[in-house]
Order: sequence, then structure tokens, then C-alpha cells
Amino acid sequence: MHLSTDMRRAYALAVRRRALTAEDVGEELGLDEAEADRVIAGLVELRLLQQESEGGLFAAVAPDSAQLRILGPLVREISVMQEKADRIRADLGSLLPVYWDEAESAAGQIEVVRELDVVLTLIEDFSARATTEVLTSQPGGGRPVDQLENALTFAQELLERGVRMRTLYQHTAQFHQGTTAYVEHVAPLGGEVRTTANGFPRMLVFDRRVAVLTLKGHPQGALVLRNENVIDVLVDTFERTWVGARPFPLSYSKGQIVHVSSEVKDAIMRLLVAGESDKKIAARVGLSLRTCQRHIADLMQEIGARNRLHAGYLLHEQLMKGGVDDLK
Repeated sequence: MHLSTDMRRAYALAVRRRALTAEDVGEELGLDEAEADRVIAGLVELRLLQQESEGGLFAAVAPDSAQLRILGPLVREISVMQEKADRIRADLGSLLPVYWDEAESAAGQIEVVRELDVVLTLIEDFSARATTEVLTSQPGGGRPVDQLENALTFAQELLERGVRMRTLYQHTAQFHQGTTAYVEHVAPLGGEVRTTANGFPRMLVFDRRVAVLTLKGHPQGALVLRNENVIDVLVDTFERTWVGARPFPLSYSKGQIVHVSSEVKDAIMRLLVAGESDKKIAARVGLSLRTCQRHIADLMQEIGARNRLHAGYLLHEQLMKGGVDDLK
């Protein structure tokens, strides 16, 4: 029930008079009989008025007393539900060590989760349990602001507990204001962030024991892995990419911008030679489709290619020689 302006005025009138009738409300507020009855009924529902007699006389009730009368049952119900939730969490949580340490079947080591809220809850739980290291890779350039805000809270909590955290982005993320602000916050806390021109899988790895990957075809879902052999492969891929990546810059020089642009261009060139579509190339290097197509058009013009097939041939020939600069 919403406390309307008329209800507020009628309540103030009841406080002044200590008691009133629906007729009093109608006369003082200029309401017809039906409207006055609705106002009285609303105040009674909110426990701000109580009927004094069968003659239709209503007395004002203090707001704090009204709160207790309305919220008391709700608070008790919430308390019961909270106790039930805590009990379920404790009971099921006690089985996690069994699940992690004893499950040997593939079904126990690979879990498909399609609900976003469940994915977020799992990540929160894995983060709380992490004790040594969290690896995270985020392809696709800059991330949305709301995701970065959540990521910042996530990173701060880990780093303040002494958990090492390393993050991989693509070069294009260097020019995203939100991502730069995120790095400026986590770097002083010990967070390590690097960028590379090449693509890589989106994933989180906690203590090299459990990994969370994007679920193909379900962008809000996730694949949760607990198989040590598979996680070892993921970590090895991360480490190889990390070694060749560059620290995320918090200031820019002309030389650095030229170098980054050159690496992105080289990645586009190699994917073009491989015959990938514009859409796939854009996704792999972390650019928008339109920006990627502009880079491809500039590259084709630069090497004098008549079409994509010709460009692929010319670029392949030059790659065999070691560079694209000689095509200018």
C-alpha cells in the first residue's frame, strides 16, 4: 500500500484530533464519501489508524508502532527463511570437499551452468576459497562499466587477502577508459595486468584447481572444470600468452602506440591469410567489426591487393619472407 498525499493529510488530521471519522476526512480534505473511505481503509491497512468503536471513529497510531505491527511478522518470516538458507548452505557446502577431492568421473569434473545468477554465485564462492592465485583472461577489448565495477570488487578482495592475481586483455583494451581506470585501481594493490594482440579464451582459474570458461552458445552461462589435466593445459596456454604479452600501460608514448598498432595489424594480417571472416578476425583481435573492416581495407590498399583472395596470396608470400613492410 502506497502512502498517498491524501492519506498523509488525513493522518495529520487524525493526530491533531486524536480521533476522526470518514466524514471528518471528507469534509476537511474535500473528498467524496468513496474517496474518504478509501483513505481511511488505506491508513488502517498501514496500521496508522485503528478503529475505536463501532461508530466509525478511528484513532491515530504512532508510526513506529505501526512499523512493528506490519514488519514484525515479515521480520520473523525472513529470520526463518534465513535460518533455512544458512542450513542448506552449510549442508551442501560440507559436500564440496567430497566433490572436489573424491569425484573421479568426467561428469563430476565438468559442469555446465546456464543460469547467470548461479555462475556469479559459483565465482563468488571460488573467489572466497582461493588462497594462492587467480588467473583471468578477458578478450574482446574494453568491458562494460558494470562488469568492471564487479571485477574491481572481486580483485580488491583477493589482493587484500594476499592472493596473486594476473589478468590478460587484448591491446585494444588499453584505449578503453573504464578498463584503464580499473587497472589504475588494482595495480597499486599488486594486481598484474598485461595485453596482447592475439586472441585467447575467456576464463577464470582459481588456485589451478577449478576453472570457469564461457559456455559456447550461452554467453551468460559457463563451463566449470575441475579436471586437473584440462586445467593444466589452460594454465599452460595462459602462461605462454602471458610471457609474450606487454604490461598494461598507464601512460602512453608515440612509440608505444605505434608498436601496439603494428602488433594488431600483424594479427589481422595472419588471420586474413588463414581465411578467417571479418567477424571472426574482429573478435580475435578485440575490435569492433566496422573498425576491423577499415583496417583490412587499409591493409589491402597498402599492399595493392585487388580483392581478399589476392590479399591473402600477397600476405602469405610476404609472411614467408618475414614481414609486410616490403609490400609498400
